[in-house]
This record gives sequence, structure tokens and C-alpha cells, in this order.
Amino acid sequence: MRFIHTADWHLGRIFHGMHLTDDQAYLLENLEHILKNEKPDAYIISGDIYDRSVPPPEAVELLSSHLERVTRNLKIPVIMIAGNHDGAERLDFCSAMMKGGGLNITGIFRGSVVPVIIEDEHGPVCFYSIPYADPERMKSALECDETLTHNSGITLYNDKIRAEKTESVRSVAVAHAFVSGGSSSDSERPLSIGGAGVVAASAFSGFCYTALGHLHAPQNISDTIRYSGSLMKYSISEASHNKSVTLVEIDRTGNVKTSEIPLTPRRDLRLVKGSLKEILEGDDSLNREDYVAVILTDREAVYDAMNRLRTVYPNIIHLERTEFSSVGELLPGRAGLKHSDIDLFTSFYLNVTGEEPDERSLAIAGSVLEERVKAEVGL
Repeated sequence: MRFIHTADWHLGRIFHGMHLTDDQAYLLENLEHILKNEKPDAYIISGDIYDRSVPPPEAVELLSSHLERVTRNLKIPVIMIAGNHDGAERLDFCSAMMKGGGLNITGIFRGSVVPVIIEDEHGPVCFYSIPYADPERMKSALECDETLTHNSGITLYNDKIRAEKTESVRSVAVAHAFVSGGSSSDSERPLSIGGAGVVAASAFSGFCYTALGHLHAPQNISDTIRYSGSLMKYSISEASHNKSVTLVEIDRTGNVKTSEIPLTPRRDLRLVKGSLKEILEGDDSLNREDYVAVILTDREAVYDAMNRLRTVYPNIIHLERTEFSSVGELLPGRAGLKHSDIDLFTSFYLNVTGEEPDERSLAIAGSVLEERVKAEVGL
């Protein structure tokens, strides 16, 4: 059994004010080429299909056209679940009707055990969909009297699966959860306050493979539990990630082998560091259309840095100064009124540079302040 595992597309995402639909469409086209070349037995999408519960029309159209090409043209069955960003009811719409066309969508957690069964040359493989649900919904669906957490709810449901499935039949769990041991990124929405949303890896024991969604870095929790990672980089903390989809192969005895197939974005997300002069005059051979976060190392004041940097990097998303130290503190409000203008300048200079101003800087500041005072009193 060979299948592609992907997750966390976040279609419709707006990134630092920029709509990412074209970038996402480019990557889904890339995915279609991967599917055509690899000819997998199934295509697994482990939640967070959309970025919000009510996605924009262009995101819905993008998903619809992609899934139509995969199921109708490539004839590859799709197994897709809802994540915490998705509107479960909207994603579940007409799902029963779509199964006949090879599109298996589980938006709502219902607590029933109904696997999607796909055959290969060695026999059947059962895929169990576990969409994201808060503990209250799991409690209701599982008809449980006790208070549940994400961990106890998923464990209870998987116990139910384990009790009903045939041990000799190969099985795969498709879930959207924060499994203990995973490394998170800044762009992920917490599933709960504190650590209450964490699920133990042991909750997924007994499956040949668990195809996870939620965490954006591609990573293994164990030999059989894996996050495929997000479709593209959705935060500066992900700049060092290498985005990919996972090719999963399960042999006749249930042993698993995984490999990463890289995704090449239309525009990458990169960090660029240096002085303004170095960046503006530098020979950057990489794509200047990339989404770029700039770290300026200039110690002196820089005029209109963002607009000047946009002449080189039109899609700059973030700018910060490494030399802006917090050694000194500005003197705000009423406290500032007790100090002279030179004192305030000295405090500001120390806060920005981390050093006391030298005599020349103080002289220049004093001259400017004097001229300003004269202008205000009409001298």
C-alpha cells in the first residue's frame, strides 16, 4: 500500500496582509504532478484544509477544482478530515454522497467506527478518520458520562476502533491533534489553554501508521506516527523548514517506510540580515519576489527603511533592528517631564544603541534642540 500524506493547507490564508491563494494554487498543482508520477493507492489530507471556518470563495473553488482533478482525472481515492481551523459542518456537507466518487470527507466527529477500506495486492487496508473535535463534542458523540480531555477522548475512541478492527488487517489512523513530543511553530492555533490539548503517542498504538495534521514542521513522533507538515511556510519561525509531503509504504506484514517528497514554492520565505547599505547593494541571486523578513544591523538611525527595502524585496513582510537594545529605558509620561531635553535624548540614545552618547552627539543634539526652541518662541 502506497499513499501520499499531507496536511495543514490553510487555504485562504492572509499572510502579513498578502493573500496566498496564488501561492497555494501553485503548490497544489505541484502536488498533482507528484500524484501523477507516484501513482499512490490513496491521498490522505489530515486536516486544516482551510485557514478559517468560513473560507473565502476563492479558497473553496481552489479546493473543489483540485479534488475534482485528483478523483476524476487521476482516479486516486481521497481521505480528508477536518482540523481545528476548519468548519466541521461545512466541510462535511454532502460527504456521504461524495464517497461514491472516491472522495471520503469526515468533517464531524460522530464516534462511530466506519473505516475507508482500500485494497492492494496484499489485501485490504483500513483507514480510520479522526477529525478534530473539542472534548465536549467527543463526550457527546461517544456517549461518555465522564469529563474528557483531548487525550482521554481520542484514547477512548481508538480503544473502540481497536476493539472492532481485525488485528491481522493493516490499519491507518488519520488524525488532527497535538501529539506529545511534537515541535510547534508560531503559526499554529493552540488546541487548548496550557497543555490540556496534548495527546499521548500511546493513544495511537496498534495502527501500522498514524497520519497526523496540526504541527507545521515535518516530523516523526515515532516510527509509525508522523506529521507531514504544512503546505507552505506560514510564519517567520518556519523559515528554516523544508516543506514536503510524505510518501508512505506499508508492506504486506504492516511494516512502514516513509520518505519526504519536497514541495517547491512559488515564493519562498527567507530571513535576510545585514546593514541597509549591504542589502540594497548586495547581489542576491535568490528570488527577489520571495517573502522576506529583514533584520537590519545598522547602529545609526535609518530613514524610511521599509520603503527603501521594498525596491529590492517587494514582498517584504517584516523588519526589525538587532541593535535596538533595551539596556536603557525611555522616560515616558510624567516621569519624563522631570528631566531636561538632553536627559531625554541621552535616554533615547542609550535605548537605541546600548551606549551613552559621546560629546559630539550631545553637541549636535544640543544645537538642534536650541534651534527648535528659538523657532518655537519666534527668535
